[in-house]
Amino acid sequence: MKIAMGLLAACLALTACSGPSPAAPPVTVTAPAPFPASPTADPAVLSWVDGFCSAVNGYRVRTNSEAAPGKPEPKTVAEAQKALSAELGGLAARTGEVVDKLTALPAAPVPLAETVRTSFVRKFTRSRDRAAGAKTTLDRAKPGDEASQTPAADALDRAQQDVDGTYDPVSPLTDSPELLLAAATAPSCKG
Repeated sequence: MKIAMGLLAACLALTACSGPSPAAPPVTVTAPAPFPASPTADPAVLSWVDGFCSAVNGYRVRTNSEAAPGKPEPKTVAEAQKALSAELGGLAARTGEVVDKLTALPAAPVPLAETVRTSFVRKFTRSRDRAAGAKTTLDRAKPGDEASQTPAADALDRAQQDVDGTYDPVSPLTDSPELLLAAATAPSCKG
């Protein structure tokens, strides 16, 4: 017991000699910095880009659905003429619909958007006019006129080539951060 009392006395002596303990530094709690707010697209730009994407993606969706397999192969020249006429008519209608939708958009809010729209309208108009003209010529040909099919098939190929490069509406907009931001959030650009 003498040892325990001696240790207790030593501890009390050390505590008394050391003086008051320094105050602990105050603890500062900092809240994490909030995440930066995501930039939002200007509503006018968003609306315009959504309409643009809707027109172009609508063409692609409609083309894919109309090209669905299951159509019987023509057995005669007259049937082939009729099938080719229907293809030309479908292409003219689809491209014409895009031209109508693109020209109905309000003034483009960004200069690049107007440039892209003008380019797309020109391509789809050329395709529409080529397909419609070839259909008219083919429909005037005598049923069974095999020679009438070659120029009509060539016109169909060229009309399809006229709209090559227009299947992705977002790609030509990427040079503008405003348009790209709008395309990233526009529902019709996600298709």
